[in-house]
Amino acid sequence: MKSHKELDFKLKSFKLVYDVNEHFHDEFVWRLNKVAKRGVCELTVLNMVDVDEALVRMPLSLYSCATLVNLTLYCVVFDHPESKSVSLPCVKSMYLEGVKFDGDSVLETLISSCPVLEDLTVITHPNDYFEVVRVRSQSLKSFRLESQLLECDDPDVGFECDDDPDVEIDAPYLEYMSIRDYQLRSFIIHSIGPSAEVNIDVVFDFEYDDPVEITKIHNFLIAISTFHKVTISARTLAVIHSYSEVEPLPPFSNLSRLDASLVESSWEVLPAFLGCCMNLHSLVVELDHLPEIEEIRLSPVPQCVLSSINSLQLKTPSTPSKMKLATYFWKNCTALKKMHLSGR
Repeated sequence: MKSHKELDFKLKSFKLVYDVNEHFHDEFVWRLNKVAKRGVCELTVLNMVDVDEALVRMPLSLYSCATLVNLTLYCVVFDHPESKSVSLPCVKSMYLEGVKFDGDSVLETLISSCPVLEDLTVITHPNDYFEVVRVRSQSLKSFRLESQLLECDDPDVGFECDDDPDVEIDAPYLEYMSIRDYQLRSFIIHSIGPSAEVNIDVVFDFEYDDPVEITKIHNFLIAISTFHKVTISARTLAVIHSYSEVEPLPPFSNLSRLDASLVESSWEVLPAFLGCCMNLHSLVVELDHLPEIEEIRLSPVPQCVLSSINSLQLKTPSTPSKMKLATYFWKNCTALKKMHLSGR
């Protein structure tokens, strides 16, 4: 007869939607310890308990689960572990939403303990206070970072807003990076994949006559000037446009493809940035509003850009001024080979 230990089955996948009337920490940890010991490959823990999230803490056994491949966590807490006890050799995908970290180095330790990690998503908790999202990985291919901080502009939310944590990236094989709804203080790129696609939607809360805050914008622009393929939001373009009125923009000589979203914005925030993209080959512009033809005023695009663009896509409403915008590019882009017009 097989022993009880031999009858223990291996778990391929385990999902826990934790929604109880009263949280018992010891029982919660006991259940997840059992899951970890059974060689789980895919683990999802969604905490729906309406209590202080600090009570729903992940067990230490999770830090050394040798079989774990995919990890998804929502509204739980990672304690600060001993670095020697952290080893997740098989984790390839990690999704962390509203997760609180007990110390600045916890997330960094977690990432560095995953030597084959390829896909990482972090949606920060608006009431967490760690200083920096530091991503150092020799295997990471896709990184998504989002913030819930901007949601706390609602006065009914019971805490004050502050900037999001600093961002520091050292991932030489990264192929895709997205940073969205993020209020930046500092953004440092040590390394990134040479052909990485980058999606940027960040804002800065500062006064333009403050030298310290001006330096923040300058450092951010230097960081993104190394990218080759960029999708950029209207909010970020507005920041860059305002900065360009007080300081010169750095050259974006590496940028070959730009997707510019001007949703809830206007054409005028784009030309100053385009003027620094002297090697731009592909341009996609999305506008959700164009005035009638008698009202539209097109700020000119520098000739150095017009002579390099060979592919153009305009996603705009169907108004008479749409053709005025298209005609402007058609007449002035001397290298243009392909133009596509579409509605929204």
